[in-house]
Amino acid sequence: MNGRLRKARILTFEPITNVGRIETVLHHISVFRSDPAVENGVSITSYGRGQLIGVMYTVPAHGQIDVALNIKLRCVTPSDVIALNNMIKGMLDASHSHKFEETESTNVSGGLGFFAFWSGGVSASYSDVKHTLDGWGLSAEDQRKIVNGMMEIAQNESTFNYKGTIYNRDFDYDVTGSLFAIVMDATIQQGQYHKQLRFLAPKVHLNTNDGDSLPVVGTLYS
Repeated sequence: MNGRLRKARILTFEPITNVGRIETVLHHISVFRSDPAVENGVSITSYGRGQLIGVMYTVPAHGQIDVALNIKLRCVTPSDVIALNNMIKGMLDASHSHKFEETESTNVSGGLGFFAFWSGGVSASYSDVKHTLDGWGLSAEDQRKIVNGMMEIAQNESTFNYKGTIYNRDFDYDVTGSLFAIVMDATIQQGQYHKQLRFLAPKVHLNTNDGDSLPVVGTLYS
């Protein structure tokens, strides 16, 4: 497998009990829809770990393998995700900015504070998200700017070229598993208009068939 470029894809979300296709932290999947009671806002309609279908890897005991693959997904482009991340971080005061940075080391963030920022890794209604943003110390004007920024971006067919290394340091036997990445779906509403967006986090990890997790070096984008 070393040096070979492999293709992968991410399927739609399924309940967490259906391990092997998509594993998600959600109890249900919300339907994308506008809310006439909301003028401006963001709802997180699904949040979970998407399996990179089409690729499985076996890592030798106390060894490592280098992997290379590409993923095609219709979603917000990496440059727009980074721009939104930086815009939001720039609105936070020093203490909240530090907290925002700390979330990037958590598994639920997928390596970028933007993902854990909205709801901590669960689905959330417009009112739940607004309550969270208030807790970040963001003013109503700041929140309007975030909604405006998200309404201006579009989804495109994006190709993610990944090269990295998977390590099996702790097991004295071969380990087989698949790569996963955080996927977040959101609905943005502004007046009578609403938009559906899908976001893919940069950090990937390998989950084994036994439920263990192996460290992976390398990201989908930065």
